[in-house]
Amino acid sequence: MICSGNTDIGMKRESNQDTFVLKTYSEKTCLCVVCDGMGGAKGGKEASKIAAEKFVSVIDDFISPYIGRKDRNLHSNDIKDALIDAVDQANNAVYQYALDHSSMKGMGTTLVAALIINRTVFSVNVGDSRMYFMKGSKIKQVTKDHSYLQYLLDMGQISEKDASSFPNKNVITRAVGTESSVRADFVKENVSEGAYVMLCTDGLTNLVDNETIRGTVIDDQSKNLDQIKLSLKIRKLIDTANKNGGTDNITAVIVKL
Repeated sequence: MICSGNTDIGMKRESNQDTFVLKTYSEKTCLCVVCDGMGGAKGGKEASKIAAEKFVSVIDDFISPYIGRKDRNLHSNDIKDALIDAVDQANNAVYQYALDHSSMKGMGTTLVAALIINRTVFSVNVGDSRMYFMKGSKIKQVTKDHSYLQYLLDMGQISEKDASSFPNKNVITRAVGTESSVRADFVKENVSEGAYVMLCTDGLTNLVDNETIRGTVIDDQSKNLDQIKLSLKIRKLIDTANKNGGTDNITAVIVKL
């Protein structure tokens, strides 16, 4: 398992409101979290930071008794419950912070997270930050956006072709911290050896199409991959988004299984 992540302010923003955490618990277990804040420059930055830190602390407490203990096995339902609880506690932390600081009213953040254990990916998401799987010639978006655009797509009111030029892509219908409670989507999928798992914000996906993402991640440098080569792939993705306008903060975390 090889992991790397990076974030960039982009070309248009005055601050970076994205936050990511990449944590390795063992040779075959890691946690990835990506958040994209909203609510003004200061509010968005605080929201994404608070949510990510609280989420990680909850998972740390959950998983620490199992690391290095062969006689204690993690069960899928327990993992799901822990991830949902981590989202709930992250939501509470951001929501309470906004109540305690009137200038932060309306702050919130997207959140996508993946706990990867022995090539099984357990994921939760709120908002429009995404998770993808990639291998060979294929790239698959695993999470589903909680956005106005996705709602229109689901209702058949806009076509996939027109979606790429939709003017209000950044309008999300669900976020961490804007309300007293939030519902996260949960996904569990087994991933084959050699596949890539990528978590990212819309600052990347709004400006770089799926095939360019896949071709950047899976290229001639994929052989004998190490963390430095993986970091360079992420930097290239960020540079491509910036060349295409860099209209938002850009964050990506990639794990090669």
